[in-house]
Amino acid sequence: MRRRSRPHWFLVLALILTLLGQAAPVVHADDLQSQLDKAQKDLDEVRRKQQETQNALADVKFQAEEAEVQLRIVEGELSQANSQLAVLTEELNVTTEELQKVEAEVAVAQQRYDEKKAVLGARIRAIRENGRVDYLSVLFGSATFRDFIGRMELLSAIVRKDRELFNGITADKLALEKRQEEVTIRKNRLGTLKSEAEARRTTITAKRSEREQVSRSLEESRRLLIARLDEYEQHSEALTQQVAELVRQMNRQGGPFAPIPPTGKPYIVTSEFGPRISPITGVYTPHRGTDFAIRYGEPVYAIESGVVIVARWDDVLGYLTVIDHGGGITSWYGHSSKLLVKANDTVTQGQQIAEGGSTGWSTGPHVHLEIHVDGAPKNAMEFIKSPVTYLLD
Repeated sequence: MRRRSRPHWFLVLALILTLLGQAAPVVHADDLQSQLDKAQKDLDEVRRKQQETQNALADVKFQAEEAEVQLRIVEGELSQANSQLAVLTEELNVTTEELQKVEAEVAVAQQRYDEKKAVLGARIRAIRENGRVDYLSVLFGSATFRDFIGRMELLSAIVRKDRELFNGITADKLALEKRQEEVTIRKNRLGTLKSEAEARRTTITAKRSEREQVSRSLEESRRLLIARLDEYEQHSEALTQQVAELVRQMNRQGGPFAPIPPTGKPYIVTSEFGPRISPITGVYTPHRGTDFAIRYGEPVYAIESGVVIVARWDDVLGYLTVIDHGGGITSWYGHSSKLLVKANDTVTQGQQIAEGGSTGWSTGPHVHLEIHVDGAPKNAMEFIKSPVTYLLD
C-alpha cells in the first residue's frame, strides 16, 4: 500500500508547486499595484503642496499688483506735490521781491512825508509865534492895490499847494502802507502754503519709500514661491516617472494607438502643448498637455481603449482620470466636474468617462489632455489626426 501511495504524494506535491508558481505572478502584480497606489498618494501630496504654494503665489501676485497700483498713485501724488511746491515757491519769491520794493517805496514816502511835515511844522510854529503879522506885513507892504491882490493870491496859492502836497504825500504813504500790509499778508499766506506743501511732500515721499519696500518684499516672496513651485514641479515629475515605471512593470499589452479627440468632433484647441505664460501664475512655464474647449457637463470621452488606473481628485488637475492603454502609453484627463469611471475599470474608445468642468488650477471649463509615453508627456496633436480649430490663448 505504501508503494502505491508514493506516486500520489508526488502528484500532490507537484500540484502544490504548480499552484504556487501560478500564484507568484499574482502576488507580484498586487505588490506593483500597492507601489502604484503609494506613488499616486505621494504624487497627490506633492500636488497638495503645489496647490498651497500656488495659492500663496496668487495672493502675493494680487498684493504685488495692488502695491504697484498704490505706488503709481503715490508717485502721481508726489509729482503733483512737487509741482504745487514749485509754483508756491515761485509765487513766494515773486511776492518777497514785490514786498521788498514796496517796503523801499514806503521808506521813500516816509522820508518825503517827514521832510514835508518838518517844513509845515516850521511854518505853523512861525505863524503861532508871530501870528498873522508876517502875512499882513507882506500884504500891506504892497505899493499898489494890484500888488496887494497879487501878493494875496500868491500867499493863498502857496498855502493851498502846501496843503495839497501834504495831503498827497499822506495819501501816498497810506496807500503804500496798505499795499505793504496786503503784500505781507499774501507773503505770510504763501509761506504757510509752502510749509504745508513741503510737509505733504515729505509725507508722500515717506509713503513712496514704504510702498517701494513693500513691492520689493512682495517681489522677493514671489521669487521664493516660484522657486519652491519649481522644486515641487521637479518632485512631481519624478513621481510621474515613478508611476510610469510601475505601469511599465505591470506590462499591460497595448494594441494600435489611434486616439480620437476627448470632446468629440468638431473640437477646438484653446491652448497648445509646449512653453507658455501660465494664466494662473503669470510665469513662463511648460504646458504638458493640450486644452480642448468644452462646456460644463458636456461628455469627456476616452481617446482610446484601456484600463483606468486613476480616477480621483487632484489638487492641480481637479477631477482627474488616467487610462493605461498598454505599451507604456497613458492618457490624462483633467479639470472634469464629475467622474463616471473608477480605478481598474476597462473602457473602450469613445466611452464617456467624465463630464466637462473647471476644477483644480483652471480659469474656465476645458479638458486638459496629456498623453504620456514611458512617462514623458507628448504633444497630443501628434497622435490625433482629425481636423482641428485652434483658438489659442
